[in-house]
Amino acid sequence: MIDYISIQSTLNKLDSEYNASTDLQMPILYSKLAVLELCGWIETNIDGMLFEYIDTHVIDPVCITKIKKIIDKNYGFHYERNLFPLLCSVLGINNLENVIDKISLVDFQNLQSITEVYTLERNKAAHTDTPLGTTRSYKAPSSVLYDYALIKPAIQTIENEIKRL
Repeated sequence: MIDYISIQSTLNKLDSEYNASTDLQMPILYSKLAVLELCGWIETNIDGMLFEYIDTHVIDPVCITKIKKIIDKNYGFHYERNLFPLLCSVLGINNLENVIDKISLVDFQNLQSITEVYTLERNKAAHTDTPLGTTRSYKAPSSVLYDYALIKPAIQTIENEIKRL
């Protein structure tokens, strides 16, 4: 079961610290951390859903090992490049179609667009340092919270539908 409260709490804390900071560099670091936290949460929870599905639906140990390796080798959460192929590999296209059909069009579009935007944001945040006096910018924690609220319904639907399979 996905922990939605913990990520919400973490993002709220980062937003509070961001708004209360008097140090010019700290808001940049809080923003960077908020982006990384949301992205990590998406990746680990999608993987967790799929591992749980495998553990409850796949019997052959060889198949279990092979499909878990596919999940372990997936380093991203971009819908088209990572999530769709991963979900398809684990659930099968027929089951995936049924899951996707349950996601509202707006929620599905949010899932696609937010995973695309945050793939770029995450890569920028993960592959740069933040030296003193930097002018780098990342999405503010309040913006990350807003995007989390937009993507949450699609992830909840995916989670619920996978449990029904």
